[in-house]
Amino acid sequence: MNPALPGGAAGTEVQLDGDLWSTGGRLGYAFVPYGRLQQGTSPAPNPNQLAIDVHLASAQVHITAPTGTSLDLQLPFGSLITRSVAENRTDTGIGDLELRIRQSLRDLIRRPALVLSAGLVLPTGEYVARSGAANLAPEASYLTLGRGVAWWIVEADARIELTRGVSVFGQLSGRGPVGRTEDDFAWGTELRSTAGVQVAVIGTSLSLVLSSDLQARGGASEPDPFSMERLESSNAGGLQWSLAPAAVFTPASNISLVVGVRIPLLSDVTGNQLVPETGGFIAVSYTQRLTQRRAKASAHVQPALGQLTVVDYWATWCAPCSRISRALEEAAPRWPDVRIIKVDATEWPSETSPALPAGASGLPAIEIFDRSGTRVRLLVGDEALRVVEEVDKLRKDPQ
Repeated sequence: MNPALPGGAAGTEVQLDGDLWSTGGRLGYAFVPYGRLQQGTSPAPNPNQLAIDVHLASAQVHITAPTGTSLDLQLPFGSLITRSVAENRTDTGIGDLELRIRQSLRDLIRRPALVLSAGLVLPTGEYVARSGAANLAPEASYLTLGRGVAWWIVEADARIELTRGVSVFGQLSGRGPVGRTEDDFAWGTELRSTAGVQVAVIGTSLSLVLSSDLQARGGASEPDPFSMERLESSNAGGLQWSLAPAAVFTPASNISLVVGVRIPLLSDVTGNQLVPETGGFIAVSYTQRLTQRRAKASAHVQPALGQLTVVDYWATWCAPCSRISRALEEAAPRWPDVRIIKVDATEWPSETSPALPAGASGLPAIEIFDRSGTRVRLLVGDEALRVVEEVDKLRKDPQ
């Protein structure tokens, strides 16, 4: 949606599930008051006591294919309540419809999870022409549901799980107008970057998110009424930096609720512009599988007779697993009689993950089989860090 209008917390949207057909949606609401007039980074006189309260909702639906490709539609709607010495007015309507095609790169890059998006904004919202300046204060030119022109969109999203329950995410996005409005007004290109962290507090049911958002809006131009030239708009463009702490509740695997606040940290605007104050947001997301995914087969280990066999169950989010993998790689050249099997359990405990060995309830987990194919060791947790020591002991046993 119009980046000048408030949104929810980034990084909390439904993640692409590219192994099956699925669909879902998101319904959100945000409130942000714009009651402070600013010039650059300094307060500006506001003799008309101009203020605008933005109540913005958005409806989003998507469908995802097994290829990791998703079609996404988002429609904002709401009301802008304008107050000043001269008037009190409420403008209600829909905003500009956004269409995106998203593509997961999971088949090329497993870590971090990357998604690229491209899209188009259609001018479905009502646009207030700049020629009707009496209807739209120049200090609030960006606070409009419709912007009167189509826009292109490009985005890149990344997420990486550092440890189980802790992940960081980021997004880079840009959008620009395709042509000019009906009154020959030309919006500037807009860029946005977001970075944040999500930490699980109560299993998968409750997590906390902290994200930081930086927006840069290019200057706009309009026709000079006294010549054939164009003029730079005096109240357009600038930087907005905000912080958004939020809580994410996940009562079921396919339902999530996010509640948070958006706190402005810095506004640096061109000319005189209304800038945002602290506001809040809430959103609920839902996904539904359209086809059933075939669960991955349980890890079927075939020990090598006449050799020792080490089975390493690992995951990208498991920090001790990385230490174990390095230790096994270093020891492998001096173990000609040891076979090492690695089992990727990154998706554990989901139904699509290979089953852990009998007796193991978490990662890391190591199985060691003797030369006859009998399991003689199960190392879990901190014990798994001693795998090299245990294998060295067994290699000394001629049996």
